[in-house]
Amino acid sequence: MTLSGVARVAFVGSRRIFASHLPSMQSYTPAFSRQMSVGMKSVTDRLRDSGLLRTQGLIGGKWIDAYDGKTLEVHNPATGEVIANVSCMGGKETKDAISSAFDAFNSWSKLTAAERSKGLRKWYDLLMAHKEELGQLITLEQGKPLKEAVGEVDYGAKFIEFYAEEAKRVYGEIIPATLPDRRLFVLKQPVGVAGAITPWNFPLAMITRKVGPALACGCTVVVKPSEFTPLTALAAAELALQAGIPPGVVNVVMGNAPDIGDALLTSPQVRKITFTGSTAVGKKLMAGAAGTVKKVCRVSLELGGNAPCIVFDDADLNVAVNGA
Repeated sequence: MTLSGVARVAFVGSRRIFASHLPSMQSYTPAFSRQMSVGMKSVTDRLRDSGLLRTQGLIGGKWIDAYDGKTLEVHNPATGEVIANVSCMGGKETKDAISSAFDAFNSWSKLTAAERSKGLRKWYDLLMAHKEELGQLITLEQGKPLKEAVGEVDYGAKFIEFYAEEAKRVYGEIIPATLPDRRLFVLKQPVGVAGAITPWNFPLAMITRKVGPALACGCTVVVKPSEFTPLTALAAAELALQAGIPPGVVNVVMGNAPDIGDALLTSPQVRKITFTGSTAVGKKLMAGAAGTVKKVCRVSLELGGNAPCIVFDDADLNVAVNGA
């Protein structure tokens, strides 16, 4: 879809684009669209050269295709062009990612806090070193202006920087005992494998916000990014590997959301679910997690959103109402 197909109804916080025409734009839209295409190719070429344009899932430190060979198109929302085809994974790949994270947990959780902090700090440094490329990638697949996208990289990387320091401050507690020959103390320990399900609107920051604290305290993760914006998640995971985060500590699977979600919920090896998204899906996740004793205290939900419509004078009101 070129810009001439963008509707006169703008949905802030939604990827839904309704087709209508803007006569005032028709004279220059084709040329602008060609410029966008050329710009996209140059950006993807640079990302590919730097190793940041990944299209496979990450399981156990290895980049892996979907087992059935299926792929999923990732589109540039400004033009409708296909940026890349990524592996469309499901339950089988997710189960293997969980097993990989479970195996890695044994060694990652036994590292000292200082060692985990060092790895996170290197990851932060690499995110900042590739800020421009990551910002361009976010703009390509998510659609936000470049300035905001680069700002998200700053914002998202700060979570990793913050938790790199917090890793060294996971303190326990000493509690006064009721008996003279007793000592009571509390040790904080990582729960295990965490499943992180993230939305499309902040494709980097919502991942670092969840993965940063998990890794800091010794957990390992299986990340399921939005099918609309998986490329940023994969690029961030590549930088985590470059930073020396051990294989299996960070895993990324994308594709069939129901199958991936079911695998995360039903696995007894997954001890934590963190989700940002709709209230309806959040309710299903909470109910599904109860079956494997991932209780309320181990399900973190950020639900709902703010997605207003801007309705112009020449908008189709029926389309606007249905979209809202």
